[in-house]
Amino acid sequence: MLGRDGEIALLESLLRHAAEGRGGGVILQGEPGIGKTALLSHAEERAAGFLVLRAVSAEPESDLAYATLHQLLFPVLGRAGGLPGPQAQALDVLFGRAHGAPPDPFLVALSTLSALSLLAGDQPVLCVVDDAHWADQPTLKTLAFVARRLTDEPVALVLAARADEGHGAGLPDLRRVPLMGLDQESARALLAERHGERRLTGGEESRLLAVTGGNPLALVELAGQPIPPEGTPEPPAMTDELRRSFLARVRARHAGSLPLLQLIAAGGSGGLDGFERAAASLRVDTGPLHRAELDDLLSYDGTRLVFRHPLIRSAIYHSAAADRRAAIHRALAAAFDGPADQHRRAWHLGQAAVGPDEQVAGQLERSAEQAASRGGPAAAMAALARAAELTADARRRGRRLWTAAHAALHGGFTAKATELLDRAEREPRLDEADRIPLAVMRAVVAEFAGSPEDALALLRPWIPQVLRLDRRRFAPTVAMYGDLGTRAGTPEVWPDLAARLDGIPLDPHDPQDAVLLLLRHAGQARTGQKPATAPQDGAAPQDGAGPQDGAGPQDGPGPQGGAAPWDGAAMEALADPILMTMAGSVLRGLGEHEPGRRLYREAGRFARASGSLGALAWNLEYQAADELARGRLGLAEAHPEEGYQFATEVGQPSTACRNRGLLALCAAVRGRPEAAELATGVLAEASDLRLADAMTCAWRALGLIELAAGRYREAVRHLEAAGTWDTGEPADLVMGVVPDLVEALVRAGEHDRAAAATARYERWRRHTASPEAAALAARCRALLSTGESADGHFARSLRLHATAGSTLEHARTRLLLGEQLRRDRRRSQAQEHLRGAAGTFRRIGALAWEDRVLGELRAAGERGRVPRGDGPSGERSARPHETGALSPLTPQELRITLAVGEGLTNREIAAQLFLSPRTVDYHLRKVFQKTAVTSRAELMRLVLAERPA
Repeated sequence: MLGRDGEIALLESLLRHAAEGRGGGVILQGEPGIGKTALLSHAEERAAGFLVLRAVSAEPESDLAYATLHQLLFPVLGRAGGLPGPQAQALDVLFGRAHGAPPDPFLVALSTLSALSLLAGDQPVLCVVDDAHWADQPTLKTLAFVARRLTDEPVALVLAARADEGHGAGLPDLRRVPLMGLDQESARALLAERHGERRLTGGEESRLLAVTGGNPLALVELAGQPIPPEGTPEPPAMTDELRRSFLARVRARHAGSLPLLQLIAAGGSGGLDGFERAAASLRVDTGPLHRAELDDLLSYDGTRLVFRHPLIRSAIYHSAAADRRAAIHRALAAAFDGPADQHRRAWHLGQAAVGPDEQVAGQLERSAEQAASRGGPAAAMAALARAAELTADARRRGRRLWTAAHAALHGGFTAKATELLDRAEREPRLDEADRIPLAVMRAVVAEFAGSPEDALALLRPWIPQVLRLDRRRFAPTVAMYGDLGTRAGTPEVWPDLAARLDGIPLDPHDPQDAVLLLLRHAGQARTGQKPATAPQDGAAPQDGAGPQDGAGPQDGPGPQGGAAPWDGAAMEALADPILMTMAGSVLRGLGEHEPGRRLYREAGRFARASGSLGALAWNLEYQAADELARGRLGLAEAHPEEGYQFATEVGQPSTACRNRGLLALCAAVRGRPEAAELATGVLAEASDLRLADAMTCAWRALGLIELAAGRYREAVRHLEAAGTWDTGEPADLVMGVVPDLVEALVRAGEHDRAAAATARYERWRRHTASPEAAALAARCRALLSTGESADGHFARSLRLHATAGSTLEHARTRLLLGEQLRRDRRRSQAQEHLRGAAGTFRRIGALAWEDRVLGELRAAGERGRVPRGDGPSGERSARPHETGALSPLTPQELRITLAVGEGLTNREIAAQLFLSPRTVDYHLRKVFQKTAVTSRAELMRLVLAERPA
């Protein structure tokens, strides 16, 4: 502990806060021997009254899924009673105590958080993980998940890791404490304590400090060794020379036991019986183990034999020649042959193989399947990659590489997945059916972590083969093709899709075929082959410049007045959250908002139940856009906030950027001061990633900020930047911007350009039966009209808004109508619509628009008190007495409140939102305070009454 006063104070503060219920964690980082383990031991000693859970990761187990988590949690799992059924089952399957479906990594993470929370109910918990750089990736991801959610838990997490070896501990939410070498005074004190009988001269101490960089272990170990002469280049700490010094020490003390130590080093960790069997087959004497002659190097807790220091183990393992290591691994494979050791056995056989070996490759492949079933994509990836190296047949090797890449992608190892796909594609004997999944996976990587344009380019050439070979298997691929066309602003994708699906016999009652029928109909609607119908609003169509300008034919009970060609019930039987989300998006585009919304929600529930955070992050983006269109700003903000967090966790930068774009748009509508900065940041990031959809969202946010403030020419500049308007027809991606652009152009006096934009919008919206699109088209036409013609268009727009349930746009249309009526000196009518708009803006929290309408009310001669949007010193007032009772809630509090409204318990809410029950309880107490309710039943009634935005 010499020279570690600051680190000691930090650890003691962490323990104190955890004991008070405010948990957290740190990761001690530094080179081997710097003192990390000593600090961990100190933390354990000071954790009086804590339940201490400890694990030591090892390099040979770094590819064994959840090996470190097993050490940490398994000994106390029986004490964590009360876990929800799916979570208890996940851990039981993971640790081999039960059979069942493979648990998703994020379900495992949630189960771990819940188990720690339950254990902490009796006493605070300290989790200590040494050598975390060798921890397996699934454990690290689980600990990262837990670390982000310790604020309200009496749990402290302390890890020690090297910053430049092993997997690295990617735990961004833990405070990093870099451990530096000792200063000269502390180094001198350490040397005096350890080598008091051989005092070094001042020159020797200075040189030793220089060549070791103050590394405490190196100081102690090298103090008795010859120091290189002055002028020798200063070696970095923990060089090969130091490793050789470790081995020299072992040989000096345990030369006769080196074969046994090599065997144990190759095994990593394991039961004594297994090492005994392997040693017997190699004719290696195990007597030193039983005579406690190796206790300075090894520790044994009754179940596991491990090296006390990984550097010693590494030095011993690499001291064996390659053929000797192969023989050791074969012996270990034969020794560890129990049902629970199949993955370990296959791994040893793989390490022993020196050339193509199909039998071993097959065992590794089966081992990978077992690892995947227990939620270990990293272990599966490693086993499959090694299996591919041992495979002689090129086609089979390519398939194993593809499967390894799939495991890598599932585990969030995007770079490794790309590397494996590169290797697979170089195989010469892959046929068409083999290469399609490779292209699809590359497109998925590009969709989540790159550009939609790149994803589309990868997918487009394979669509004909996909439909010819197995259309149902590849239905998600076909849907992805259409979705990417929309995201990339490439409208020609939809006619191409319609043409390719035309003539293929599709069963409307089969879920996958039902989606393909939906896609075909959507593509035909965009080409005009099957035009969508305009919504019925009770008025007959007219020619000329009357209120119905731009309206299409009246609708009947379904597309073209008939039944939908797809079976909605069949689609609701889907179980793939990504395919369900894409189908919901197509339905919304056709004006089928409620069926699309149901698919969105069910897809989100599927993703939550399975712990698939990647699919959920992607789904929440769609749900957020839907809620924003409806004017439900609370959920519109809560969804992308959660989606951004999850996308960041699973390594989906493109999904994360899109969710941030939606957050910027929500902030703009709400009038938040950070909206412009957020949108500008999204623009920069989306430009680098070439995300046209996120850029459109950010430009619209900037345009709405200016539009609400009455700076119309600035609004035009931002909104026009969202797309190309001077050639051809804009893509679907930017058509949502047109009604805002028309309003800005009209107010800026650019009537001709506004008329051209309106004409484009009216042509575009005919491929959808959406009443909202028709309402906005009528509003655009109203802004370009005067007198009775304008009145008629505004009336039609308001009727259609009411049908669509689009609260925000309905209020904006009332604002624009009120402005028009005020200009026409019809003040009483203007005041009626402006008051209605002000009430809606206030209720949903669209404060920027409320400020604008209040200014119009004053201009319209409103008598009496006009509610103001600013406080006495210029800051915006929260106005809690005038807004909805749930409007003061944060997005997290709103999510929890809505779950309470569905009748869920705290444990069920925790499982759904990937939180601990204690965190849910903490936020719920805040909700009770903010809403002034005193019971859960009262809160449920409030949710029903509010129908919150």
